[in-house]
Formats: sequence, structure tokens, C-alpha cells
Amino acid sequence: MSIQHDVQQELKRIHALQTAARLEVDTPSGRLESQVSAVDAIGCAFESLVLRTDKLAGATMEQLRKLSDRLTKRLTYLLEPIGALEADAESCTVQMRSSPPQKGDDGSSYYELLVRRGGEISLCRYAKTAGQPRRVIDAHVTREVFARLAEDFVAALG
Repeated sequence: MSIQHDVQQELKRIHALQTAARLEVDTPSGRLESQVSAVDAIGCAFESLVLRTDKLAGATMEQLRKLSDRLTKRLTYLLEPIGALEADAESCTVQMRSSPPQKGDDGSSYYELLVRRGGEISLCRYAKTAGQPRRVIDAHVTREVFARLAEDFVAALG
């Protein structure tokens, strides 16, 4: 079975529940986890998508940067392109964000992708209103895009 197939099966399971639920899929590289807020026949809404993996346990900053570059090249199908923002050697984390963010009358929204030594690749969507702290919002994608994200996280690890 492929990762995309396993993710699609989990989305079908959650759709049948007709409520928010946790998606978990084991892959050859680690465990995919997501808090899925809603699923319908075409798409889903999720708070985060995380790949937890031992493959990044001893990663150097250079390895994390290369992984973030591979992810940037793969994730070209999101609402906004993702670009490297900051590499923090102290916390061994590379942070990427939508570049540029989506802007509207009520502020901006953007994806944030983190690659962390110790074993995590995570994607969230945030909204920021002037004068307010940012907050996590649901990302809305088709089921196909969600499954592709999961597969691309694993494929980028190599």
C-alpha cells in the first residue's frame, strides 16, 4: 500500500465519523499525524500535519537546510509558495513560510513549515490580524492535496 492510499483510507474513516478526529498513518520514515477538523467528499480541513521521524535525530543544520530546500521544491501546489525564512542553529530548526502570505481586509494568512532536529516536519496555517497575536487556523485542501502533502513529507526525507 502507498502512503497516499493509507492517508485516503484514514480520511474516509474520519468522514464516516462526521466529526473532528486524529489521523495517524505509519510510514517507512516515521509516523504521520494530523488533527483533522472536517472531511467531506472533496476536501478536508486540518490544524496541522506532522511527520515524526527518527531520521532527523542527529541531523546537522546543513542536513536540515537541504531537507527544507527539497520540501520547498516539492510543495509548489499550496495556496502560496513556501520559502525559507530562518534557520536557528541553537534550536536546530529551519522555519519556512508562505512567500508572500495571503493578504485580505482582515489581515494575512500563511503556511508555516518547520523542520526540527530530533525528528519532526510540521505544517500549520496561521492568521494574523493587525495588533493581535497570530493564531492557528484550519488549512483547507482537497483530499488529493492532503495525501500528496503526506507523501511529499516522507519522500523529501529520502
